[in-house]
Amino acid sequence: MTVVVSAAVCAVVAGNRSYTAIAEWVADVPAATAFALGMAPDRRPSEAMIRRLLQAIDPQVLTAAVSVWLASRAAAGTSASRRAIAVDGKTLRARAPPTARPGM
Repeated sequence: MTVVVSAAVCAVVAGNRSYTAIAEWVADVPAATAFALGMAPDRRPSEAMIRRLLQAIDPQVLTAAVSVWLASRAAAGTSASRRAIAVDGKTLRARAPPTARPGM
């Protein structure tokens, strides 16, 4: 389940919005990316499987799980060798007002 949700998140961040587009993104990613997401490069989830899983997830439970994970990452501190960049989804999708999009 974690593998499919992670792949779906990556697909949505890459601009895919429908279940079909998410499945196409998952099917088209390079083998190394599939492996990094935990998928066997020759065995990818189908559109039907992605759709059923995402529709079955309780949004509040997912929000709580992501919040706990983010809090644990914040509590772990920052590394001098890593740089964090805050990202606003509306800015990425160009839905924020132009004044709210730095560099645009």
